[in-house]
Amino acid sequence: MADASLFSSWSQVCAEFPIACRKVELFDGSAERLLYLDHAASTHAPRCVLDRYVHFMAEEYANIHRGTHQLSRSATETFDQCYATVAGFIGGELERGAIVFLGNTTQAIDLVAHVVDPLPGKVLITELEHHSNDLPYRKRGPVLRARVREDGSLDMDHVRDLLRFNRVKLLAVTGASNVTGWMPQIHALARIAHEHGALIALDCAQLLAHQRIEVLDLDDDAHLDFVAGAGHKAYSPFGASFLYGPRWLLDQAPPYLPGGGTASRVTARTAEFVASPDRHQGGTPNIGGVIALAEALRFLDTIGLDRIREHERALTQKAMTAMRAMDGVTLYGPEDPDARLGVLSFNIAGVSDLLAAAALAQERGIACRNGRFCAHVYVDRLLQNQAGATAEPGATPGAVRASFGLYNTLEDVDRLLEGVSMLRDRRWQGRYRVLGPDSENVAQTEAASRCNDRWMAPEG
Repeated sequence: MADASLFSSWSQVCAEFPIACRKVELFDGSAERLLYLDHAASTHAPRCVLDRYVHFMAEEYANIHRGTHQLSRSATETFDQCYATVAGFIGGELERGAIVFLGNTTQAIDLVAHVVDPLPGKVLITELEHHSNDLPYRKRGPVLRARVREDGSLDMDHVRDLLRFNRVKLLAVTGASNVTGWMPQIHALARIAHEHGALIALDCAQLLAHQRIEVLDLDDDAHLDFVAGAGHKAYSPFGASFLYGPRWLLDQAPPYLPGGGTASRVTARTAEFVASPDRHQGGTPNIGGVIALAEALRFLDTIGLDRIREHERALTQKAMTAMRAMDGVTLYGPEDPDARLGVLSFNIAGVSDLLAAAALAQERGIACRNGRFCAHVYVDRLLQNQAGATAEPGATPGAVRASFGLYNTLEDVDRLLEGVSMLRDRRWQGRYRVLGPDSENVAQTEAASRCNDRWMAPEG
């Protein structure tokens, strides 16, 4: 576990991340320190997490459960300790609640959809949602959808009306938008849902590493029934996620993926399935990934979630204030930085999101994301209400997204703002062309159904 004394300053925190020292080559051949502002997509692991992961893979690697040899027993003990670490990080408990480990947040949310599927009523989602908190429920039947207001915040009155006039079994809502960073009042929503006999499921993929989450006691009217999150947005490697949920409901549901580890006895005609969490963890889990996830959460606890929140709020406030003062720049979402994480989606008049992201990367070394961020309903609503988008010929209009992490600094904000000014003033130097999986000189892949995978690169 990381030593708290090593992180008394943000420069010490930054030094814990090897990626923060990386330089990238710009289009003119010069080199610049990478400014990574794509934390809403994935976060980098600090050294302590990387070291723990490598140590397991090199010195402790073995499959868990049902093994007698020393490595297996040691791996099992380490893995099983991760349940309590994750539950404790979100304020949960493991008597009436349970943690199930899966591969990503989409799988965790799909498990929620699986568990509540037999219950009577409909699922209520919102226009804020990432596709992962939408499509798993739609796969199992029609959903209700609460709208957002013109500024991109959730219309709470509409949520109440939908709960009042429909039989709703589950309210599924994000803890923070991956497009605007806006955070709904999750405990107020939980209380409203419970008043109307519904459960609540929180997609905390964006929230987990940036704002403290408290599921609250199950007897509290404002408690969270389900919480889903993943390591790759919380400073650990890809491939490990979790779902926290009511143990009784998880045990009542049939196994999510029947297979190895889910049954206590199997005959030619019958199978007796175990209780949760193993009931839903079919097959060998990503043991190293789960161990790394737990180490990352301990790392965040060492720094302090409240301290992280205040640091990132300062970055967000500075960036939002400056960008809103820039002519020709549209910054999407509610105006109050205290109600948002450090996720800023924006457009520059007359400059496509494809071109803006390419020029920031190629000419300033700034890694942003562009497009519609797997939240098409929400982005469509924002573009409709706030306008500002310019599309490349044949491309779908979107936005540019810059998202802060705990090792970003106020100087990084200045560098982003200079890059946005460069775009607004048309001071980029390269000539760019649109590329895709089917473009010449691009490695051909299984990309026939890939979601809007287009980018721009310098010509020549």
